[in-house]
Amino acid sequence: MEEFYDVASEKYKKYLLQVVYNDETYYTVSGSEGSEDETLRLLTDGAGNICLYPDLPSLRKGIAEGVITFDTANLQAWGKDINETDTAYTGVDFSSLMSEQLEADDDPLLYEIYGALGIVTDYAEQQQDAALLSLLDTPIVKEYMDICADLFLWSSDTDSFREDFDFGTFVPVLGQIYTLLTPRLRVV
Repeated sequence: MEEFYDVASEKYKKYLLQVVYNDETYYTVSGSEGSEDETLRLLTDGAGNICLYPDLPSLRKGIAEGVITFDTANLQAWGKDINETDTAYTGVDFSSLMSEQLEADDDPLLYEIYGALGIVTDYAEQQQDAALLSLLDTPIVKEYMDICADLFLWSSDTDSFREDFDFGTFVPVLGQIYTLLTPRLRVV
C-alpha cells in the first residue's frame, strides 16, 4: 500500500475524506483541532451534523465561506492549498454499517465496517453523542474493533477473522448505529 503524503495535509493536519453515502460519493474533512491538540475532528455544521460535499470545489467553497467548526485559520489555509486533483487520505462507505450478512472470511467488508466505525467514533466523541457512544461502547463492538485492529493493523499471528465471533449480535447494533448516524449526515 502506498503511503499517503500531501504537503497541505501534513502541514495543516487536515485530511480529505471520501465518503460513500446513499450510493453517492461525497467529501469532508478530518483533522486535529490545532498543532498541540491531536483530537480528531470532522467538519460539522452549527447543528453538529457532518457536512458532506459532492465535489472538491464545493468543499473548498464551504470552507472559504465559513462552514468551519474547528481550527478555522488552518482549515481555511488547507482549503486554499488543496486542488481538484488531490486524492482522499482515506475513504469510508457508511452503507457497510447496514450489512445484514457478515462472514468471517469477507475481509474487505469487515475492514470497511472497521473504518466506518472509526469515523463514527471520532464523530460521536467530538459531539459527545451519548446514544452513539453507548452503542460504540458495547462489548460486541469493542470486541469487533479489537479483532479488526489485530487482523488489519498490527502484526500478529492472526491471519483471519475469528470464526466464533457473534455476528448475530453484532449486525443489529450496526443497524442501530447507522440509524442514529444518518440524520447527522448533511449533504451540502
